[in-house]
Amino acid sequence: MLTYLIFVLVGLVALVLVVPGVAAQRQRNRARIAALEQLGFRPCLDQKDWLEETITCIENNRGFRYEVRNPKRLAGEPTVYYYIKVRHGDVHRETLPVSEEEILFLLKRPASGGLVLAVKPSSLAPGIATRLLGAIATGPWDAQPDDLRRIELPPDLKNTNLMGALGPPGASLYDLVDSTTLSVVQGLGDAGGLLVRFRDTWCSVASASDQIPFRLDEIVARIRPLARRQE
Repeated sequence: MLTYLIFVLVGLVALVLVVPGVAAQRQRNRARIAALEQLGFRPCLDQKDWLEETITCIENNRGFRYEVRNPKRLAGEPTVYYYIKVRHGDVHRETLPVSEEEILFLLKRPASGGLVLAVKPSSLAPGIATRLLGAIATGPWDAQPDDLRRIELPPDLKNTNLMGALGPPGASLYDLVDSTTLSVVQGLGDAGGLLVRFRDTWCSVASASDQIPFRLDEIVARIRPLARRQE
């Protein structure tokens, strides 16, 4: 009888924890769909394969496969895409799929090499915690691009919203991205864009955390001046 009661209590606790989480996720999904429609994003399923190829190139990681779900394109110009990116491990590794909301757009840069920037919200003050987060975000994980390594942040960017960077070994950050773009990138964390990836003429902004809302309207407003520079 005692064992039965324990199972019942465990089930009730799980129900209490899971149901609000499911409800919150549904609410976020509804809000996301409404925001996409209001901003003018339209489905573009015909570009799903091309988006997966482009993302695979940006990520440049042979150990993972990337799937695009619910792709949408912003009506008119500039060229901006939204989708859910799902990262799958290969057949030799047992890893759970990881999903991120992501925005993709064209961008002019001084170099075509790969670059990954980890940023934080302004509400998170610089300190030991942010340095630790930056070290973790740019650590030698298997999900990082094969050709990039942690690079040093310039002194003028320390204690800012930029927590860390990955780039070609020996590269300087200002050789890979200009100060105007960096200024915009530092504000993306406040809108939930915590990981910014560059390669060739493409830039992607990803959510990376379910705990921080991915505010599409703010992100699109922030990147528009950069995307328009391609026109």
